[in-house]
Amino acid sequence: MHSRTSNGSGLDGSLNNFGGSPMTPRHEGKEKRRYVLHHDKYYMVGGDLFVLIDDVMFKIHSYFFKREARNFFDDVPTGHAPVPPLGEADQGKSEANAIRILDVTVEEFEHFLWVFYNPSYSIYDAPISSWFSILKLAHRWDFPVVKGFALRELKRREREVSLVKRIRLYHDYEAPPEYLVPLYGELCARDLTPTEDEAVELGFEQMYRVFKARELLRSPVDAGADGPLSPLRDGMTEQETYPTIAEVFGLPVYTPAGGSDSNDGGESKRQAEGVDESQTRDGVPTIKTPKNKNKKDKQKRNEKN
Repeated sequence: MHSRTSNGSGLDGSLNNFGGSPMTPRHEGKEKRRYVLHHDKYYMVGGDLFVLIDDVMFKIHSYFFKREARNFFDDVPTGHAPVPPLGEADQGKSEANAIRILDVTVEEFEHFLWVFYNPSYSIYDAPISSWFSILKLAHRWDFPVVKGFALRELKRREREVSLVKRIRLYHDYEAPPEYLVPLYGELCARDLTPTEDEAVELGFEQMYRVFKARELLRSPVDAGADGPLSPLRDGMTEQETYPTIAEVFGLPVYTPAGGSDSNDGGESKRQAEGVDESQTRDGVPTIKTPKNKNKKDKQKRNEKN
């Protein structure tokens, strides 16, 4: 299905760099003269719809796009306008008024057109990356039949693509639940935690939902108002999580100064500092002034003398 752009019937007989094939000159106001290359396969006799991608002109049949597409003729990339400005009736009717697509590659459009012009009607054998290109454009231009066809082909060969990449692509192109739910289920049910690369692939929002689902599925008790409850292993204290926290977050190993018994350490520290919790001002404990033992002993010695 792969083809190259090379030749076409030029309007002025100009020669290009591909062995002398003629090209069509293109004028854009005061800009320098540019040349448009006719696509060697999809510049078709009898075509009535002109589409320009980069400097490659396609001449195809509008029937396929008018029959099914719901927004192809209204799809102008954000921040851009057709060049030159077109009336709706003239859009795509000639090379001068070609529909210009600015954010789709020539190769992607080739893959998409192959669905309509495939000479082997019952054989649609293409690399899986091509099917993702077809799905992308079918979703963008709202070709429901083509989109369904691409999804079925991807489902049939989905093991050729990593689990998380499939999830992201199906999510981006709004695949039906029967495609997404089993994949999310596989990711949330597996023993291995999602890797860092998988988290980057999915993005923050989806990754948060995945971890929340994994917590819910593994929680031995019902979820609380703020989310799933996942208690620590029996007997594990909060301080015993510190080595794992340091490893996962890339932090230095931290050992509390008071030892492993945080309650006892805190009480001893308060006693050592002379905190009188019975006398407070505005909830803040006052500090007793330590007695000077040496001064008291000196007074006793003076009294004996």
